[in-house]
Amino acid sequence: MQNESVVATDTILKVENLRKLFPAERRLFGSVRYFVHAVDDISFEIIRGDSLALVGESGCGKTTTGKILVGLYEPTSGKVFVEQEDVTPLLYEGESSARKYIESTYLEKFLSMSEGDLKRIEGVEGLYAQRFADLGKNRSKFIEEFLKDRRERVGQLRRRVQMIFQDPYESLNPRMTIYDIVAEPMNIHDVGTIKEREERVADILASVGLTPPETFMFRFPHELSGGQRQRVAIARALILNPSFVVADEPTSMLDVSIRTGIMKLMMKLAQDYNMSYLYITHDLAVARYMSNNIAVMYLGKIVETGATEEVLHHPLHPYTKALLTAVPIPDPEEKRGEPNIKGSVPKPINPPKRCRFYNRCPYAVEHCEKSDHPPLKEVSPGHWVACYVVSGNAG
Repeated sequence: MQNESVVATDTILKVENLRKLFPAERRLFGSVRYFVHAVDDISFEIIRGDSLALVGESGCGKTTTGKILVGLYEPTSGKVFVEQEDVTPLLYEGESSARKYIESTYLEKFLSMSEGDLKRIEGVEGLYAQRFADLGKNRSKFIEEFLKDRRERVGQLRRRVQMIFQDPYESLNPRMTIYDIVAEPMNIHDVGTIKEREERVADILASVGLTPPETFMFRFPHELSGGQRQRVAIARALILNPSFVVADEPTSMLDVSIRTGIMKLMMKLAQDYNMSYLYITHDLAVARYMSNNIAVMYLGKIVETGATEEVLHHPLHPYTKALLTAVPIPDPEEKRGEPNIKGSVPKPINPPKRCRFYNRCPYAVEHCEKSDHPPLKEVSPGHWVACYVVSGNAG
């Protein structure tokens, strides 16, 4: 169901209560005994033209989040909106799962409400509620309209949302030429004539700094350096003019000497193409350079989020402080103001309901152990933290 009547908004992506569980151990007859809580009830949004850095240690769930947004993983629960359209049903591989999502997310709520109550719902959900009322509260028609042209809309979503992968050596097919790699999305979506595709590939290769493009188009990946390969990967992601790109640590496997060039290129392309990034990284210096806003993840949870400069200059969550403490400084005599965290990251298999950081936190109190994981609370304008001690709710 597309929202043609939606009031214009600057929000390019909105994620609500997203979860992804992976089965970790099964019982004798196949039922799942334990789950890995890779992403556990996270919410965030990205404004058009801005970029959000998702930071944390390996295994915290940041790459899984990115893969859900581009349809490589199905969400266990939660909602994903792209440009004010609920695209969650398009992220499920099978139509039956999409139907179950529509039933549980919208119909169970709407069927219990009067027409007057439906009209009072605001936002995107209000538009769906209004459409449900217009259809005479007909369950079947509502589902059919929601799933109308589903295959075509999945293709449209993939054109709007692209991903740049971490490893430029593994993400490019060694049997294909650079032209074939970059043009492949246009071929899949049947965009343009052969001549138009050739012109578009040449233009995008020039845009990412592979010039003259004619000297690169018919080479193979093994003939390029690591930096050149990542530029090819960027060109492939941008060939369809997406409005949103997931960048999964695109510079982490590159030589330090060329990382800055790739980051500057990505920032310039974001301006030129009016794109937004979800930039996944473990490097706070990179996050500061590449993003307007930042979200810090720990064991599947967002523990602190806000404007990048605000969070990095005034960190509040103990884990964020620990990440900043781990950043090398030039002066070996300079004293760190924060204590180091203890132990290692626990396994994300059936984690306890209490604060995920409790066992490693130098400031933990009894309330942190006996209460559920703290919700994000706004402690200053736009700055949110999930910590009972910081928010003053530690009892």
